[in-house]
Amino acid sequence: MTPARQVDASYRILMREGCRLVYGHMPLSEFLNLVRQAHDRELLHPGLARMLEATAVIGPPEALARIRRQETPAAVERMRKQLGRAALLLDPHALRWLAAGEQGPASLALFALLTGVRPRYYRGKTTGDVPREANAFRRCRLLIEQVPALRRALPVLAERVAEPGIAEWAAIAEAWDDLCAQMDHEAPDWRLGPIRAQGVTAMLKCFRELETA
Repeated sequence: MTPARQVDASYRILMREGCRLVYGHMPLSEFLNLVRQAHDRELLHPGLARMLEATAVIGPPEALARIRRQETPAAVERMRKQLGRAALLLDPHALRWLAAGEQGPASLALFALLTGVRPRYYRGKTTGDVPREANAFRRCRLLIEQVPALRRALPVLAERVAEPGIAEWAAIAEAWDDLCAQMDHEAPDWRLGPIRAQGVTAMLKCFRELETA
């Protein structure tokens, strides 16, 4: 990993695998300029930035994937230390997902609901961060697939329909298999990246009515 350039002492840009890794506080104008300079195939990857404890990471998909694979073991150990005693409640699959999994507010809320463990960087509300559209549910589905033990906790969540703020989550847990079947029908390659699945989004919208009724 070698320095690329440094415009201000408050941040630095490193090059690795053809990717630009930003550390520190980067002025907005400099950040926008960095994004504009990126090639068409290069992506801004918030998940990898979180893994590397960087401000931002930009690079081509294949290079980002290589860095992710290389850094996962170290990220898992950092996560274990951050969680402290709470890490003892999680199996290796759960620790790996926290350290390197694809995440969003809904999947982090579901993780907290099913495990009782809340990572320090998640500042949302489990009762409010419910998946509202297909891609948010996609990340929740990746969580359950990558942490198989949590699959057994979904029926327990489904029984919490009478709890304030949990009814929508309970309905989603109850209809989990139906949501997955609809996603498989609309977007069979859902594991590869963001999807368009209007049927899944419509189903999720119906569950919203449980909280507003």
